[in-house]
Amino acid sequence: MKPRERILATLNGQIPDRVPWLEAVIDPAVAEKLLGRPSEFRGRLNIDPGLLEILALDNIAVNLKPPDVTEKYEAAGVEYVAAGLIHGWDDIDFLRSQLPDVDDPEFWRPFEEYLDKYKGDYAALACLRAGVANAYLSMGIENFCLAIYDDLKLVETIMDIFNEWTLKVVERVNKMGFDLAIISDDLCDQRGPIFSPQVIRELFAPRYKKVNEALNIPWILHTDGNFMPILDDLMEFGMVCIGNIEPAAVDIVELKQKYGDRLSLLGNIDLHYTLTRGSVEEVKASVKQRIEQCAPNGRYIIASENSIPSYVLPENLKAMSEAIEEYGYYK
Repeated sequence: MKPRERILATLNGQIPDRVPWLEAVIDPAVAEKLLGRPSEFRGRLNIDPGLLEILALDNIAVNLKPPDVTEKYEAAGVEYVAAGLIHGWDDIDFLRSQLPDVDDPEFWRPFEEYLDKYKGDYAALACLRAGVANAYLSMGIENFCLAIYDDLKLVETIMDIFNEWTLKVVERVNKMGFDLAIISDDLCDQRGPIFSPQVIRELFAPRYKKVNEALNIPWILHTDGNFMPILDDLMEFGMVCIGNIEPAAVDIVELKQKYGDRLSLLGNIDLHYTLTRGSVEEVKASVKQRIEQCAPNGRYIIASENSIPSYVLPENLKAMSEAIEEYGYYK
């Protein structure tokens, strides 16, 4: 099977030749160590295609998320979000001014060139957001939560500005040859949902459903943390797969048993220790275990529990690749 066929078959509930491997981002610092050269693929081009010759990866990926309007800081080569910059109605025009002009052909040129040159037989992944995380990050989560009660219209307006930007992006994504999308809005932490089921149903679900209705390709919902208490609500969004499934937050075996007949699963390879500090042998053992637990009957795409940040050990990423090739084929 070609890599694209492998991923799409898994999302469709079919059994491919091998468990697919999908990552939304591989940090350039890791890529450069594996490639032995500088990488020009930064910013919104999420994966250096040179890695496809080294790793058993099945996709390329680009970042088509609206930007968060926040202060940022960097520590140990990682960029972190700090305070939100949108405080009230007076900041709405400023918010709109921070969003790229998706009607400008120059915005799309790097993505078109990337797909034309490097897609080949690989699955092309568009990384999106429905506007939920953009809103709570840009307002600051505490202010966002207070405003739900104090000024709901402001919250809805800010979410809709981001959501409408994404809907315009989706119009172009549908025409460009992307094979699938991942929508990343963290809704949980390791303890459980950050927001109440009522907020998810009444405020978040309508925005997700608009993106779902606009997309003509399958999509994956990414959220960190323990989403099990609200998974039935999340499934109403329309995704075909959920990821990236933190090992410390969700028992993927239980998840597979309860939902594996109607939802594909993505991820679950640990970043807190295994890929970042573990040995090559520990990585291979973890990959083997996840494949044994989750691959039967299909609907499993292996991946890290989030993405590949700069502090993943390159030798461990290569070990993950080798283990997928060794243990990932269906008999």
